Amino acid sequence: MDLKYYKLPFNPTELMKENESLRTSSLYESIAQNIMLIIITKKGESRVDKNYGNEVWDLEFDNAVSTSKWEDVFIQCMKEQIELYEPRIKDIVIKARIEYIEKNYENRKQVEIKKKANIVVHAKLEETGEDFHFSTGLFLSPMSFN
Repeated sequence: MDLKYYKLPFNPTELMKENESLRTSSLYESIAQNIMLIIITKKGESRVDKNYGNEVWDLEFDNAVSTSKWEDVFIQCMKEQIELYEPRIKDIVIKARIEYIEKNYENRKQVEIKKKANIVVHAKLEETGEDFHFSTGLFLSPMSFN
């Protein structure tokens, strides 16, 4: 069976246009898109399913939370969420590491330090047992992608 996976963001108005087809992606890309969506969605934010998303964003502006606590909560929540919302993979191993990036601006006499989360997911495809690997980095407070 040749399954099609749709790229995010999904634009439903494309369905209404004649001779237009929706952008598709591979199985790997589709799984990666879903994992990324789980990462950046705050739990309770989805109007469709209030259980979808990551609880770690409740800790983001809590200065009392240590880096290791943030990493632990992130890993635990992501494992639970992927097991619930991404049935196409199994044997999931998640790593998250916070690092601090120092940025010196020549035109300003200040140093900016940003907190960056490096995230890696290793798993196996449920159907074939092939290896699946996903990694991303994102800057926190404010969040931006690299």
